[in-house]
Amino acid sequence: MQGHTAPGFGRVAPEHADSFLRIMSILHSEPVAPAYGRLLKKSLQPDDYVLLAHLFEEISVLVLHHLIPEALLFDAFAFDLYWDELREDILGLRRQTGNEKFCENFELAADRARDYRNDRPPKRRWGHEPEGRSDPPGPGRRPPRPAPPSPVPESPAMRRRT
Repeated sequence: MQGHTAPGFGRVAPEHADSFLRIMSILHSEPVAPAYGRLLKKSLQPDDYVLLAHLFEEISVLVLHHLIPEALLFDAFAFDLYWDELREDILGLRRQTGNEKFCENFELAADRARDYRNDRPPKRRWGHEPEGRSDPPGPGRRPPRPAPPSPVPESPAMRRRT
């Protein structure tokens, strides 16, 4: 009998940094940045839907063809939640245009991103570590600061008289 194994999401390597930074640059530059910001705040405007859906479709093609590891994108971006936000408009455009393939890669990547999210608990960088964890602090992690010393009240015998 074979046990359940988690799906592979690829290994992140230094050579993926350039592609990742380019994607971030696109998301944080005109004309995408305002729409992406509204997506994060769940306050999309009508023109945002197709712009973002098509961009996420293009990024998803790179991911699904293993040109960028899924682990890198799904760790940084919430493709599953982006799909949830854009889904109804994408499905409406599929019906309206008769193009059932419109954003199909984005939909598939969103399903994979949901699996990724469900397979990994949230990170708690600055919170309490699980009991028994004794990893030394590394880059980006701060060791706990010692508590400030509590003031010791002086006894009357210790006070100097002037």
